[in-house]
Amino acid sequence: MRVPLRFTHSLTWIVCLAVVACTVPPTASLTASRTPEASAAPLVRSAPTAFYYPAADAVARAAPGALIDVLEMVAPAGMRAWTVVYGSTGLDGEPVAVSGMILAPADPPSGGAYPIIAWAHGTTGIADMCAPSRAGSDRVAELEELARGGYVVTATDYEGLGTAGTHPYIIGVSEGRSVLDSIRAVQNLPQAHAANETVVVGLSQGGHAALWAGQLAPTYAPELDLRGALAGSPPADLSAWAHWTFDAAASGQTFATFPAMLLFGVWSEAYGLPLPFLTDQAQSIAAVVRDGCDPKGLTTNPYVSDPTRIAEWNQRLVENSPGAARTEVPFLVVAPNDDQLVLYESQVAGVGAMCAIGDTVELRTVSGGHDALLASPSVWRAAQEWIAARFAGEAAMSTCGSP
Repeated sequence: MRVPLRFTHSLTWIVCLAVVACTVPPTASLTASRTPEASAAPLVRSAPTAFYYPAADAVARAAPGALIDVLEMVAPAGMRAWTVVYGSTGLDGEPVAVSGMILAPADPPSGGAYPIIAWAHGTTGIADMCAPSRAGSDRVAELEELARGGYVVTATDYEGLGTAGTHPYIIGVSEGRSVLDSIRAVQNLPQAHAANETVVVGLSQGGHAALWAGQLAPTYAPELDLRGALAGSPPADLSAWAHWTFDAAASGQTFATFPAMLLFGVWSEAYGLPLPFLTDQAQSIAAVVRDGCDPKGLTTNPYVSDPTRIAEWNQRLVENSPGAARTEVPFLVVAPNDDQLVLYESQVAGVGAMCAIGDTVELRTVSGGHDALLASPSVWRAAQEWIAARFAGEAAMSTCGSP
C-alpha cells in the first residue's frame, strides 16, 4: 500500500522509504575489484551486484563496523558519497555483511569532525534488490539536506537486505545492530571526517530500528556517544499493532495488513513458526512476499484468528517491541494521530512501556498520516531542532507521567 507523497523537496526518497512499495532500479554491471581504501577509479552511480556478496572469509574476519568494501559514488556538488559493506552481528549471533550508504560534506570540517546522523529507512521490501543503496547515487541526493546541515549521514540497508541471507524484518536486535554498526563503519572511513556524537533517525520500520538502536547501544556499542534516537510512526508495541491489523481487516481495511504479511512471512522462517491464524491464500502470500519490492495490497481478510491469541506468536511480538531494557539514550517519538499503517494507540502503548522502565521519552503527537514526520515541513523542522539540541548537549524533555 503506497502512502501518498506530499513532501516534495530533497527528502522525497526518504518518504518513499517509509512506504511498503518502492521500486529500486537494477544495479550497474561493473566488476572492478576494490579495497576499503580510496580508489583512483572513475566514480560510478551504482555498485555492481557482486559488491554486495563478499567472500565468506572476509565476512568472518570483519569485526562489527569494520569496512569490508567501499566504493565511492557520484555525489551532489560539494558532497562525497560511498556505498559500503561492513561487518555486523547477525540475528544468529554470527558475523554477517551489511550494506549501506554514506554521504558527507566534501570539505573537511574547520575543526574537529562532523557529527553523525544514522538514518534508518522504512519498509522497502525483503528481497536484496529492495535495498536502498542498490539505487546508488541516483538516490543519494535525497539525503543531501541533512549532510548540508553539517552532518555526515550513514544509512544502513539492514541485515540481509542487499546482502546474503533473509532480511529479519522488524526483528529488533538485528535492526539495532545494523544501525549501530553503520555508525562504527562511517567512523572507519577517514574521508568522511565523522565524529563520535550520533543521533539515530528513522521512520516506520526505521522508527522501530531507531528505538532498538537506543536500547542496545549501552551493551552492544558502549563506546558510541549516542545522543538520542528519533522515531517517526514506529511500530513500538507490536502486539497491539498486530491485534489492530486483525480488527482492521475484519472491518474491511485490508490495506493495513500487508506490512503484517511481510512480518509473518519472515518471522515464520526466522523463528520456525507455523501460520495457523492466516487463510491458506494469505499463507501463500506471506511465503512469496520476500521475492519482490512492489507487493500488491490485499483485497480480502487474510486472518482466520487473532495472531496475538497464539502464545508463541505473541511472545515474539512482545520481545521485539522496545522497552525491555532501560537506556540513558533519550527518545523522541513522533506519532501521527491519523496513521493508517501503524495505529496511533499502539505507538502510545509502546512509549508507555518505555516510560515504565525509566527511559527518557518525549511523545509528540502530530496531525497527519503515516509519513507526517517528513510530509509536514513544520514537523520535520521541529524534529531537526530536536536533533540539533541533542548535539548541543541540551537536556532532553520527557513526557512520561504526563496526562
